[in-house]
Amino acid sequence: MLLTKKESEKIFHSPIFRGVNITNAKNVFLRQGCLAVDFEDGDVILAQNEAARKAGIFLSGRAVVTTADDSKNALLRFFEAGDFFGIANLFTNEDYVSSIRAKKKCRVFFFTEEAIRELLETDKTFLYNYLGFLSGRICYLNCKIRYLTAGSAERRLALYLSSFQKDTIELDASLSSLSELLDIGRASLYRAFDTLIADGYIEKTGRTIRLLAPDAMIRDYQ
Repeated sequence: MLLTKKESEKIFHSPIFRGVNITNAKNVFLRQGCLAVDFEDGDVILAQNEAARKAGIFLSGRAVVTTADDSKNALLRFFEAGDFFGIANLFTNEDYVSSIRAKKKCRVFFFTEEAIRELLETDKTFLYNYLGFLSGRICYLNCKIRYLTAGSAERRLALYLSSFQKDTIELDASLSSLSELLDIGRASLYRAFDTLIADGYIEKTGRTIRLLAPDAMIRDYQ
């Protein structure tokens, strides 16, 4: 397990590892077989329906998460440096329901189940961080369900933008990808942006979105 100083900082400044005993954690990683792996653009990092238990953090690069059914491939989100995946699946026997594929060259640090289990048992700070992270994922999924079942394209977009809980947002996806994420057509998404701008709820410059009245925006679209 060879990590650069920058890569170590990426791990230990992350929410799950913030405040843990770094020396102890590194020893656990080494003892329990954790590895950093490089992926090229297009490589599958984690496959849908894969049974192996994998969890990791992106040290560099970018990846896309998709899930497939009989009719289409649905984009779920993007991963970038500092993002975790697989944490919620690590202690279950359920197969993964989505796929992760590198969008450019990526480096990923994989945690073994044994490493996470040992840290949970020996470091109370890590235990609380881990529980907090899982709670955050549940909130994220609840928000996603909320805007996917929201009704009009304007309301879906309004709920999505407000879910960031920021006044200024930098979109990390193209409008084409965002239309897939919200399950609305691109033309409908463009019209929804135009409506929110015309109604005075947002300002948009390129991928930068400024929310002017998020509460009113949510209230006024159904």
